[in-house]
Amino acid sequence: MVLQCFSFFFDFATGSNHSDARHSFCNRWDSVSISRDSNLLDKIISRIKDARGIDLSGYRRTMLGRRLNARMAMVQCQDPEAYLKRLQNDPAECDQLIDAIAINVSSFFRDPIVWEILAESVLPDTLHRKRRAGSKEIRVWCAGCAAGEEAYSIAILIHRALDGEFAEWTVHLFGTDVDKACLKKAQAGFFPRESLRDTKLGIIDQYFETSGDGYMIRPCIRKMVRFSHDDLVSPDRDTPVDSVFGTFDIVLCRNLLIYFSRNLQNSVLGKLYRSLSVGGHLVLGESEMPTDETTSWFAEVNRRHRLFRRRFVK
Repeated sequence: MVLQCFSFFFDFATGSNHSDARHSFCNRWDSVSISRDSNLLDKIISRIKDARGIDLSGYRRTMLGRRLNARMAMVQCQDPEAYLKRLQNDPAECDQLIDAIAINVSSFFRDPIVWEILAESVLPDTLHRKRRAGSKEIRVWCAGCAAGEEAYSIAILIHRALDGEFAEWTVHLFGTDVDKACLKKAQAGFFPRESLRDTKLGIIDQYFETSGDGYMIRPCIRKMVRFSHDDLVSPDRDTPVDSVFGTFDIVLCRNLLIYFSRNLQNSVLGKLYRSLSVGGHLVLGESEMPTDETTSWFAEVNRRHRLFRRRFVK
């Protein structure tokens, strides 16, 4: 997910090239900025929580303001108070706003070097530790999985790493997201060609089937991943409800922390720390690091590419 300025997002979301219309909205928000109207923003946050159980209060307020502005421009609503009434009267608009806030931009094997490190170092180390402990079970959580590209990417790497041993192992791989529409896409397993732009041809040939103007993930990979709705910022639980019991060997949480306030970052990092087994690996986004308050919980494996390992902290 990528933060974007309002003018770019408006064109992206509407497909519009009409600069006059765009500038009329921009000028409107120069005088009435929803991102600075704390009371109104709190009311909208409260409405989303009441309607859909999603708490946006810990998200960066400037980002929320930009996304709200973009959504209001898209539905041609120039009055923030009128848009709040629309949210109150139309639950479907709550879903549309959530989609606008959680722009899901992902692809298979995004940031290829990160995936090379996972394939060549992290997974071999994890499997070696498992074998040494007499275990043939691996548990992985992809938090904020969007349409499933990253969850399926790690599934492919696990399948290749186990090779002829795959049938002997139990793989628990969970993909969670707050966006239910994205989860439906993930479960369907169909992806446009551009989402595989960083994928090696040999992997495409082995794990995908052409389908119309895109690709279907093969059943051997699709059945490895269990997708479910989960709000990462919820304090109700540390791990996805479907994961039942047990910690994880690898957790991917990429490009989510950048949306959160410092306090919420600390809370989420605490949840990720508790969800990892000792020595388990955490993968963050390229602009993310453990905060000063949480840095003692994680050892650096590769600082440049944001790979960390859970320490034992008393």
